[in-house]
Amino acid sequence: MIRALRSKEVLGAEIAEQYLVYAPYWRVSGMFFQWIFGKKHFTPSYGTSAWETLKELKARPWFRTFPAFDSTKWGPPSIGLRAQTVKIWPFNKQKMGENLLVVKQSVSYKQATDLVRHSIETIRSNTDIEIEMAKSELVGERYSLLFFPFYYFTLTRNSQKSVFIVDALSNKIIKGAVAMDELKDNQASDTIPYRPLKFLPFQCPNCGWDFPFTPHAQIHVCRVCGQAWKELGGEYVPVPYRIAEKDDSTPGCKYLPFWRLTAVIDAGDVQYKTLKEFFKLFPLPRVMDEDELEKRDIYFYVPAFRIRDVRAVDKFSAQLTRTQPQFTETAGLTHEQRELYDVCLSMRDAKEMAHVLLYSMTKRDHKATKDIVRKAELQITHALLLWLPFLEKGIYLRESHTDFALQKNAIELE
Repeated sequence: MIRALRSKEVLGAEIAEQYLVYAPYWRVSGMFFQWIFGKKHFTPSYGTSAWETLKELKARPWFRTFPAFDSTKWGPPSIGLRAQTVKIWPFNKQKMGENLLVVKQSVSYKQATDLVRHSIETIRSNTDIEIEMAKSELVGERYSLLFFPFYYFTLTRNSQKSVFIVDALSNKIIKGAVAMDELKDNQASDTIPYRPLKFLPFQCPNCGWDFPFTPHAQIHVCRVCGQAWKELGGEYVPVPYRIAEKDDSTPGCKYLPFWRLTAVIDAGDVQYKTLKEFFKLFPLPRVMDEDELEKRDIYFYVPAFRIRDVRAVDKFSAQLTRTQPQFTETAGLTHEQRELYDVCLSMRDAKEMAHVLLYSMTKRDHKATKDIVRKAELQITHALLLWLPFLEKGIYLRESHTDFALQKNAIELE
């Protein structure tokens, strides 16, 4: 505090009032995906200017913090990425200190999600790319309300008052002129402002057996009774699932989880509901029974395991979705199937990933498909958790039914 005041040469002033003020910020994290279709400018070896068609996937972790209050009088301040590194405590008046004030929250959760949606949709690529169409999604987004500390000083010198707001971590002066009376009108509460924490026993609600502990699992499969559960609203709720059967002659397999989403592709003036319609949009070079395809739904296969190489896994999932394979499935666990790999992606996040897959399946030079996909929306009508058997062959894991390959170093199995 003294360093901040010395930097402004106000040590001759008297401190009339001083408070520790906490201002609310929304902290948002997730995985950002963006498909870009267009043309890229390049210079060939013979020196003339040229363009080539482009299809590019961007995928990276995404972190943002922004004020959850009216920050127009504050400058506005920005806390950047510090919230990712500093120690965070649950909301607690005793931990926050004495003689404190809390800035009133004015940006609701709904407003925060709208701001984030607008933010990711306005992200653009490099200037040497002429964008034809783009699709952005923030998958696995998590919203937290963070109260960040500031020091508030009212100083008097030569019968004149001045206000200083100081960042309590960096000790830098914040440009602002917030009236003290405005802050005093919003006293801090002794209770947590949102739903209190609730602890659940890490046990199967059906048989009481302990769940296998893995840090990133979203869904827990009981190894005794075979039921799957997820936490929802402070309670465990059952999750339906199936396991695809492998060839009997095949030795041990690794079972990886996928969300199989039944979807309708709504392109406004036309809807794609069956596989017959789906293969008109994404044709395959083979002869198929159209009468049979007209009876089948469209499935999107979204990986639910932990990923290292997003592009490799996205390519595999797009290939699986375009092919629309059929599996023989069981609901129970066999002795071999008891070692199912963890589900690390929620159903809600899987539905967002399905929109990414729609663009992943679109070829960069297929204008008719791009014209439809550009205006299309997905309507998810059903979701099922499905474990598929994979065979380990060299550096690859191969799905036992389709023989599609996935590099082992593209995923996290441990």
